Amino acid sequence: MVEALEAGFYRIFRFNPCVAVHELRMRMRGWRPFVVLLAYAAVASSAAVLAWMPLALEQHRFGPRAMEIGRSTFVALAHTQLTLILLIVPAYAAGAVTMEREKRTLEMLRATLVTPSDIVTGKLFVILAFGLVLLITSVPVASWCILLGGVAPEEIFYVYSYLFSVAFFGAALGMLYSARMRRSMGAIVAAYGTLITISVLSFIIPMIIAEALLGGVSSNPTLGVEVAFWVVLAFSAVAAWMVFLIARAVAARVLARGRRWTPTGLGLAISLGLLAVAVLASGPLVRAVSRLSITAFVILNPYAALAALMEGDIASLVVHGAPGGGHAPTGLQFELWAVATAIFLLLAVALWGGATTAFSRRHE
Repeated sequence: MVEALEAGFYRIFRFNPCVAVHELRMRMRGWRPFVVLLAYAAVASSAAVLAWMPLALEQHRFGPRAMEIGRSTFVALAHTQLTLILLIVPAYAAGAVTMEREKRTLEMLRATLVTPSDIVTGKLFVILAFGLVLLITSVPVASWCILLGGVAPEEIFYVYSYLFSVAFFGAALGMLYSARMRRSMGAIVAAYGTLITISVLSFIIPMIIAEALLGGVSSNPTLGVEVAFWVVLAFSAVAAWMVFLIARAVAARVLARGRRWTPTGLGLAISLGLLAVAVLASGPLVRAVSRLSITAFVILNPYAALAALMEGDIASLVVHGAPGGGHAPTGLQFELWAVATAIFLLLAVALWGGATTAFSRRHE
């Protein structure tokens, strides 16, 4: 069965999964991964129970509050999982390549016919699969939150898919430092430092701009048409560049090796087509973005994006620049989920390409 899957992957995607299969067997061998899974499930469940207990006691004294109990429990569960994902996944990924160097097995791996992209992609897929297993272990607790009330099934999908995109981002970030650095400890410290820097700056800078330059958050400052135009143009250019890299890599694997310029030309044509579509659709998009609050940039903060996805007042602060109340509306939830998930997925794909390039250049 495994041999058939490996052959199918190679014939269809030109991807050799032997590194992923070997890495998966090595990662899941022994007692350590199962201890990590048990600890993850225990911490996530404990956070949910600790959030539920005082609310349940208050309900017993002052009357029914089932809707608030279920939602508060799920909020605690989601934020605890985000913290655990950011702690576990980058550390696992940061040692994926550096451990091969420290054990002096990397040269033997490079002596095989496996390409650098197959090595990086295989190791990244295994880390991402482990992160997915971590998330799945808490699904029964999330189901319990639905039974308590106040949580819709689509919110479970929004939160877990967003957490998966953050796990993908953390894994790709750790893989990039693992491909560039020699020691695992240095790669882990660099990955954690980058995550902390992104989290702090993405929260502080928009607030400083709104408070110092635009008269405060309560005055509802918007981005404006000029700023919205450059924001849309920057995101469109980055998306087109990433599409070019992906299309060129896929075309280089599928087409004959003798055609040197065909993959580049095909990738350039696809990316320019995407950029043309983005330019044609930029008018309504620029007008929509121009009405956003300057505080909308805090969506780059993982915790702020997750809080806005579930809390109505934070969602209104992010989008409109003024606090609201209650739960986030369904339409606003979908928009925040789509934007936040897309941003982290785009960053993850870019870091994935950077890790592959760094590993290839280092071992040419």
